[in-house]
Amino acid sequence: MKRVYTPVLAVVFLSILAAIPFNLFAQCNCSVGHPATPIDYYATMPLTNASTSYVSFPQFNPSVGTLYCMSMKDSVSCVTTTKCTNTAPGPTIYKWQLNMSGDLTGPGMDVNQSTSKTYGPDTLAGFGNPGDTITHGPDTIFNNATASQTITSPNAAYIGSGNFNFTFQLSGGAFPTMGGSNYLAGPITNYWGTFHLTYYWCPSAPLANDIEEFTATPDGSIILLQWQTANQQPNTQYEIQTSTDGKNFYSIGETKGDASPAGTVAKYQHQFHPDPANVAKLYFRIQETNAGGKVSYSAILIVDPKATSHGQDDISYRTYPNPATGSLTFQFNSNQTGRFLVELISTAGQSVLQKAVTLTGTSQIRLDLTAKPVKGLYFLRTSDLTHDRQYTSKVFIE
Repeated sequence: MKRVYTPVLAVVFLSILAAIPFNLFAQCNCSVGHPATPIDYYATMPLTNASTSYVSFPQFNPSVGTLYCMSMKDSVSCVTTTKCTNTAPGPTIYKWQLNMSGDLTGPGMDVNQSTSKTYGPDTLAGFGNPGDTITHGPDTIFNNATASQTITSPNAAYIGSGNFNFTFQLSGGAFPTMGGSNYLAGPITNYWGTFHLTYYWCPSAPLANDIEEFTATPDGSIILLQWQTANQQPNTQYEIQTSTDGKNFYSIGETKGDASPAGTVAKYQHQFHPDPANVAKLYFRIQETNAGGKVSYSAILIVDPKATSHGQDDISYRTYPNPATGSLTFQFNSNQTGRFLVELISTAGQSVLQKAVTLTGTSQIRLDLTAKPVKGLYFLRTSDLTHDRQYTSKVFIE
């Protein structure tokens, strides 16, 4: 008769560590060239051998903006010890297969990872005799194994002012692929891991499509805000705004735009002097008001004073030549190290050209326009895959 040992159940206590927005990167776009703003939540799972646990995360606050998509990532490690006993009266040769699966589920989401391991052949004595049992392990089955899922139509359960739960289940068992059905076998698994939930939201107000190359660069005791506009209309007003929570913005300066002829670019900059005592992240955006009173906004940029104090986030960039014919060059203001993906995106949102590169202490990425795109307006999107950041520029291909 086949019996399976039931894994010991325990309560898993999962603690939310932080809710930390970070730099923009390519998961969702509010509109072409305007990536959505991420809000991140993290949870850790201490060492446990539970088969089921519940992970609680805050809902997305709709007063912030509109939730466009979301992603969940987990990273799980587990160590399993498998005890196998022969219950037949005589010696039997067994081979064992251990199957383990971790499943994280929430409304409309299912993040799954599985693995298997083979043991044997093992010659086990008849039941009740010395040598009728063998123990395999402890063996590492998952070692920081990662899985993720992104959804573009978040369930209403994720929106509100309270919390919701994800359910994590670790399941599996050992069974013989050789040796018959007279056995006892069961794994005892200890595991731990981390969970990472990201909301991607867009402002409820419309985005200003003519604001481009908007950067926020720490420079000593100031933060230098720069942007440019093309084909600017007369009597356009710009208000520079900042926030400490990404929700409530206040004005830190205003400037009046001058009408610019077709094909020309107007450049602007503003120096912001942050409070030296502030250690929280700062959010910046540009509010544009045209002559008719229509209000729209730039994408939101984030500066982390704690990161910039260690030289980790002092990044600005430029794209040239613009207009371009044979090639485009994307250049950072400082040398970078990591994996990057450069894409030329049409105004319809299609990737026309792309190039993956690894930078090691260099600042430039060149994209050759060998398969010459159709003449017109495009967006050059550079994704820092190592640090989860994205930079977007408008370019014109001749």
